[in-house]
Amino acid sequence: MSVSITRKYPRCIATISAGFEKGDFLVREEKGQRVYFDFFEEAFNYIAAKGYSRMAKVEEGEWMDLMESVHASVKGGMKYNTGRLLMVLHKPLIPQRGDEYDNGPRYGEEPEMGDAAMLPMP
Repeated sequence: MSVSITRKYPRCIATISAGFEKGDFLVREEKGQRVYFDFFEEAFNYIAAKGYSRMAKVEEGEWMDLMESVHASVKGGMKYNTGRLLMVLHKPLIPQRGDEYDNGPRYGEEPEMGDAAMLPMP
């Protein structure tokens, strides 16, 4: 797996796929939300308005290969039509008020504290 997939900052990905009965294009985004569209432009504008942008070609290709591999690993095939993957988009994961995400050290990691570092206020 390439380093570009495992970047240090958290982010969300979304995909646009084609080939469905409910609509010609499907946007899959965070928290499993799926939205169908009749036109590609509608699908792209919908996801772009939520702050997603297209990945660089090389990174997008790596994600497409990864998803194809994951889908192929399901014994007996996928339960649902996965369609034809057209685009992979991403946006930085920015915590909202009340979210528990933080950039602090993970289990087994030592916190980085310089000479003038202060502990966060409770």
